[in-house]
Amino acid sequence: MKTLDRYVAVELIGPFLIGVVGFVLVMTVDLLFTMADLIINKGVPFWAVLKLLIYKLPSIMVMTFPVSTLFATAMSMGRFSKDNELVALRTSGVSLFRIALPILLIGLTVTVISYITNEKIVPRANYVATNIIRQVIYKKPLPEVKEDVFFKDAFNRYYYARRVDMKTKLMQDIMVYEITAERFPRMILAKEGAFNDRFWELKDGVIHKYDANGYVNYEAAFVAMKLNVSDDVVNFSGDKDSQEMDSSELKQKISVLQQGGVSTNNYQTALYMKFAIPLSCFVFALIGIPFSLPSPRSGRTWGMVITIVFMFTFYVFASVFRSLGRGGLLPPVVAAFTPQLSFAIIGGLLLLREGLSR
Repeated sequence: MKTLDRYVAVELIGPFLIGVVGFVLVMTVDLLFTMADLIINKGVPFWAVLKLLIYKLPSIMVMTFPVSTLFATAMSMGRFSKDNELVALRTSGVSLFRIALPILLIGLTVTVISYITNEKIVPRANYVATNIIRQVIYKKPLPEVKEDVFFKDAFNRYYYARRVDMKTKLMQDIMVYEITAERFPRMILAKEGAFNDRFWELKDGVIHKYDANGYVNYEAAFVAMKLNVSDDVVNFSGDKDSQEMDSSELKQKISVLQQGGVSTNNYQTALYMKFAIPLSCFVFALIGIPFSLPSPRSGRTWGMVITIVFMFTFYVFASVFRSLGRGGLLPPVVAAFTPQLSFAIIGGLLLLREGLSR
């Protein structure tokens, strides 16, 4: 039986790699046209464009892993059916579930690889790519202090201002959330303030400290306070997009925003999508098996057609639910995992039916 596993795995790996390369090329066509225009018409250095392409590849590859798994499943099962190898195995007493086992294990392996790539490599690559676009291509500075955005410095402080005037460098409705050795962080609130290089000068504010139960046990008002933020405020890295954060950064961002009473639906959905997108690889392997079997009447397999139909259907379905999660119309965890669970249930039921009926 180990020979069977090895045989199925070898048959699957080839189409999978071809699928990854092929779908990456398809998804980068528009990007390549844009890059050619940047080099020829806008005078952007070739090295900058090439570097941007390299850093964009990890996120594109993660998106191709699920559909490449489905493509490999459809092609390998179709080849087994065409050469009557599937019939020979079934006649020899090998069940469909046993044939499906190595496919599902490979799908699970790709899921793990996809998760590690999406968690460890993609956020950093996206962040570097964004800075290349800002600094080299569009020649924009790094993110500035913005309204309704939290910034973090090296002292474990988070800074927030509801109103910011970049010309006068004045702020209104300021909150500083400082993590200390105590159970709950210290909170500094100020009606107004100004920033100058590495210093924030706060005015007309109050300091709150909390006991172990979350009640205020210390409160002190101040007329003026100066804070060293350790970094130039225009160079803060707190203005990352959700696609540029790993899970720990997203959780930290969500916690801070919730403390400030800001909606976190977008970030929570992005956090759960970090698990849902890799899970799609296993789901596609599961659902690809029954749909890649030959029709009992015609004996034909529809591997390529199945790949295209399911790729379109699933991604439309996932995009709609992701938007519902971001908009708060559905709980983020429901929005992120509903497409995967729905397709997994369909695939499991179809595989069970095919395994018991043939």
